[in-house]
Amino acid sequence: MFDPVTLIGVATTAFKGIKAAVEMGREIEDVVGQLSQWAGAIADIDKAEELTKKKKKSLFKSLIPKGGKTVEQEAMEAYVAKKKAREMRDELRQLISYSSGIKAWHEFLTIEKQVRQERQEQVYAELERRQKLKELMLTTMVVVLAVATAIGIVWLGIEIKNAHPAPNYR
Repeated sequence: MFDPVTLIGVATTAFKGIKAAVEMGREIEDVVGQLSQWAGAIADIDKAEELTKKKKKSLFKSLIPKGGKTVEQEAMEAYVAKKKAREMRDELRQLISYSSGIKAWHEFLTIEKQVRQERQEQVYAELERRQKLKELMLTTMVVVLAVATAIGIVWLGIEIKNAHPAPNYR
């Protein structure tokens, strides 16, 4: 979900559509769908960067990358996507401000804020819930495995003791 390369592609496509529409003289209200798509992709890029920063850097993850990417590669992709998003935002601000006025830019910021809030409440909350569930399941599996191993060792000890009783030296 949070692959920065894919997200910047989505954002760029929406941005080009917005830019073309505004250059043709369409009003900001006419491109709300594309603005929402762009804002959603930008919000996801921000979330990807946040998640990348939270990841713990470990030797194991650096040597055996998940999905073919090391933590460093993921961080670099997130950085490049964030930089590209910043450039698009600046160009979009200029484009909207010059073609429709500063009021239109503020309307866009309102839309963007709304999209971020909705994504936070819906998409990100669900992803965080799933992550917590995975961690709980993994913890439960480790505990069950540890208990089963302990029971197995005790049982094996009892079986060995019963199979070879201690000699009676009386």
